[in-house]
Amino acid sequence: MEQFQPELNKPMDWTEMMNIFVGKGHVRRAAIYDLNGKCLAASEDPNIPQEEIISIVRSLNENYVVLNKPIFALFFSEERYVCFHATPNTIVGRTAKDFFVAYRCDDFVIIAFADIIVNPKFSCIGEVWTFGSELRSRMEISAFIG
Repeated sequence: MEQFQPELNKPMDWTEMMNIFVGKGHVRRAAIYDLNGKCLAASEDPNIPQEEIISIVRSLNENYVVLNKPIFALFFSEERYVCFHATPNTIVGRTAKDFFVAYRCDDFVIIAFADIIVNPKFSCIGEVWTFGSELRSRMEISAFIG
């Protein structure tokens, strides 16, 4: 897979940053949502209904308890994902063939999907957390400058 190369010294919008994130080849697709479930940027059509995004956002609330059980299920389209909290603001869900990581960063949520493969040099959670940090940094710089 050919990696997306950004133009140097050019400000990037979230969609361009998303394309770079997915272009690294570690995740298959990803999207950024606000806390009301509205898609702000995506690498492709996320095909996740807004109600399901809102369920993820609720699940990422530190005070949210899912029937006092550590494992719960979420449905995207017809796929059932068995999920757990990796941290209070990170959920991992998996099926037999793929998984997703949902990470809440301040006022937005990143959801990234990847195939289940064994690669000791790659952490999807780490990739999503790093991407979230990059987005937060750009938002802070934009707020400071503009």
